[in-house]
Amino acid sequence: MNFSNKSRILVLAAHADDETLGCGGTLIRAIKQKSKVKIIFFGEGVSARFDIGYEESSKSLAANKIREREASQALKILKINDYEFGYKHCTKFDKYPISLFVKKIEEVLRTYQPNIIFTHCDKDLNLDHTVVHKATMVACRPSVKSSVKEIYSFEVVCSSNWVYSDKFQPNVYVDIENTISLKQKAFSKYKNESKAFPFPRSRMGLDVLAKFRGMQSGLKFAEAFKMERYIHRD
Repeated sequence: MNFSNKSRILVLAAHADDETLGCGGTLIRAIKQKSKVKIIFFGEGVSARFDIGYEESSKSLAANKIREREASQALKILKINDYEFGYKHCTKFDKYPISLFVKKIEEVLRTYQPNIIFTHCDKDLNLDHTVVHKATMVACRPSVKSSVKEIYSFEVVCSSNWVYSDKFQPNVYVDIENTISLKQKAFSKYKNESKAFPFPRSRMGLDVLAKFRGMQSGLKFAEAFKMERYIHRD
């Protein structure tokens, strides 16, 4: 996984905070290499905390605005300014036709022309994450005109790591020793998403996972990915 000023990275994430948890340290590395980064969020990420039928309630909508504000602050730390929020209801992505996700991704592929994509893995308890993974693989099916050369799936501490059989099996590791502190700082802006350790989405939880992935790869801190596809073109 090499980044340069020719890299056009697209992150396809279910909810705001997935980008930081899944590949925040790697994105910082890429941006330092003058790569361009765009993020698409498909859902709002908060309505599942309210009773069924209250997804559009004033409290739910207010919580969504807070989440967007926190995301903007986190992305500023990551130095990412090209992003788009989505409003599909949290944990209900399976209620929408998958074609809605596929068509959105295809539209972004045409206009942005990414050559590297990061998205969710398919081994995840959160069904929103798995729907985005499936839609990504459908939209990025190989074709002569496709700009996409590399597709990597990432883990999200909590939902990905709570799958105990047929779980996420990474085969690519990125050194984030020099970017873990900024990743932690960015995630700290998502104040409603973190709890005290041993909850995985905590400062120590992120640190432990990065060290564990580092131990697997001979690094101090690492983010882990599964290479879903790599196409070498002349």
